[in-house]
Amino acid sequence: MTMHDNRLPQQLNSDMQAPMDDGDVIDIRALLTTLWRRKWVIVNVTVFFTVLALLILVQLTPRYTANALMAIESRKNSTVDLEAVLSGMSTDVAAIKTEIDVLKSRRLASKLVDQLNLIKDPEFNSELVTKRSLLSFLNPFHYLPQAWSDAILGKKIDTRSEQQKAEATKSKVVDIVLSKLSVSNPARSYSMQLSFESTDPVKAARIVNALADLYLTDQLEVKFEATQRANDWLNVRVAELRNNVREAEQAAQRYREKNQLIRSSANGTVAEQQLAQINSQLVDARTDLARAEARRDQAIATELSGGANSALLEVLQSSLIQRLKEQQSEVQRKRAELATRYGPKHPKMINITAELSNIANKIETEIERIVAGVKGEAEIAAIRVKSLESNLQKLKTENFEASRALVRMRELEREAQAGRVLLETFMARFKETTSQNGLQQADARIISRADVPTEPSFPKKKLTLILVIFASAGLGVGLVFLLEALDNGYRTFDQVRRDLSLRGLGMIPLIGNTKLKGVGPEEYLRNKPTSSFAEAHRNIHAALMFSGLEDDAKKILAVTSSVPGEGKSTASLCMAQILGRTGLKVLIIEGDMRRPVLRHRMNLDPRKYASINDILDPKEETSADLDMYTDELSGVRYLWADKHDDPQSLFNSGKFKQFLEQARQQFDLVLIDTPPVMAVSDVLVISKQVDAILFAVQWEKTPRSIVKSAMEQLRNTNARVAGVVLTQVDVKRHQGYGYGDQGYYYGTKSGYYTN
Repeated sequence: MTMHDNRLPQQLNSDMQAPMDDGDVIDIRALLTTLWRRKWVIVNVTVFFTVLALLILVQLTPRYTANALMAIESRKNSTVDLEAVLSGMSTDVAAIKTEIDVLKSRRLASKLVDQLNLIKDPEFNSELVTKRSLLSFLNPFHYLPQAWSDAILGKKIDTRSEQQKAEATKSKVVDIVLSKLSVSNPARSYSMQLSFESTDPVKAARIVNALADLYLTDQLEVKFEATQRANDWLNVRVAELRNNVREAEQAAQRYREKNQLIRSSANGTVAEQQLAQINSQLVDARTDLARAEARRDQAIATELSGGANSALLEVLQSSLIQRLKEQQSEVQRKRAELATRYGPKHPKMINITAELSNIANKIETEIERIVAGVKGEAEIAAIRVKSLESNLQKLKTENFEASRALVRMRELEREAQAGRVLLETFMARFKETTSQNGLQQADARIISRADVPTEPSFPKKKLTLILVIFASAGLGVGLVFLLEALDNGYRTFDQVRRDLSLRGLGMIPLIGNTKLKGVGPEEYLRNKPTSSFAEAHRNIHAALMFSGLEDDAKKILAVTSSVPGEGKSTASLCMAQILGRTGLKVLIIEGDMRRPVLRHRMNLDPRKYASINDILDPKEETSADLDMYTDELSGVRYLWADKHDDPQSLFNSGKFKQFLEQARQQFDLVLIDTPPVMAVSDVLVISKQVDAILFAVQWEKTPRSIVKSAMEQLRNTNARVAGVVLTQVDVKRHQGYGYGDQGYYYGTKSGYYTN
């Protein structure tokens, strides 16, 4: 192999200068890979919490929940109508909520405690618990008298009476019962679900059923008490109303008798009827008077005109005059017949003439009588009108007085009538409530009584374990991503390329003490030239050789890191040995004069072998015959360093530059092991004299921020960094992460290596 084959990169790969921009695309494969490489975190977290939950579940006392279902009656079936007295329960949301509050009330719970004698149950009365825990025997107060313990602990003496203590105990039991009781209303229904939790399933069912029965009985008692109170109140009220009605009617009757307000019918009083009758008679009398006066005036007018009164209506309607006129007509007919046979002097003619004269006198006399009667009728009518007017005026005066009295009378009657109506209403309600005493029904009914539960409601072991498994797995996943977020080291070349814009040259596996067996990495490399450790250094050299560089070879290469302990010195020594065995002339220079280690690692005698100090800063006692140490197996030349107060002055001197030019002519490759960038600035001075820098980063350990700061310092000095080498890679862990890079094959393809 010639020197031309060992070319070093002149500049960074242009396509590696900028990190790849993935945008907002989520890499599902990367997420799954992250979960896979930290799968044991998820597994351990899941197993830990699952086992912990299982231990807790085993220790928990199982509790059983009994459920009963009740329905509120939305339809009422009353034997009598008591809606106005005792209405049924409403079925709106507020009413149902009220009934739930009743079921959870202390009053009902207190009845339940008394009925089932729960005060004697240790589950609800902690004072009855005699079981002592193991820790109680470790309590020193356990062995002292109670009075002494109370005095030491500062407990006050209980001065309550036995009754007060019993009430306090019962109150605590009621509190515990209510805490275990649950009442709910399913959505869009008139039902109520009662649930009670207890350590005994039989007890839980018994308590729920007893509470439901107590609730129904309580409803009946409340209704009965309400009915009884209504009966008592109505009874008193009816008696009061009866006395009020009696007094009102008696007052009305006394006033009626005092003012003589006698009713003849439903139309009014007697005075009112008399006034109406007199008024009607007066109207008729005035009409008769007008009619009589009209006839009288007609008769007088006829007499004054000298005419006959035969045309008067009374004359025309007189039956006597009509008969006389009929006789007169008959006599006149006979006279006419006699006149044809006899003369005026004939006795028959004289007799019939006398008869006619007699009839005419009778008619005249009757007419005069009728006319006189007409005149007398007018006078009588006038007298009657005056009499009626006088009576009417008298009755009006009397009626005015009666009307004033009648106003008060009607008021008294209205009061009496209102009292009678109210009395009748209350008597009807009293009869209804009295008849309802034995017909009360509860406003709810039991749909389903509680059965004895067969499975505990707490703890739900299967469900809890499933939830714990999923929750712990989720916690493990979260912990994985948290660890990834907190992971501040480099494991892959993708991370290096993304953060530093540099390409990865190779990974150097970590060699454990079991493999080293007390020797250094250089000895291990010498003994195992076909190991994965040796192949890693060959890969670094290959990455440097075939990097598409220019023709002029870069022979001088500085190896540095961010901080001490990242394995840069080991990498320099091992790579020098690998390349030396290939026949290349390699010189390795220790550039760290602050903390030199090469002499001790190679066990060199400073009196026999020259150092870089001898070349750059020769001393008088330094022998000119000293030569550099040469490894017999690989032929690598070593130039160790000794401590110096100002190494930068040496590396910045012309001697160092001249020495490197000579080394360039004599050697195929010169490796300079420099101090860490963040420790001292010596590497910044050396970077001006070398062709490129090989940057070592400890796998997973070195914080990214420190590496970035170191790279920023190198870039500020325009240092040419060839690439990054990840050192001390834990192959097994790296293989578990599933990155699929060199580290993965170092661990899986063991058939290619002899480790």
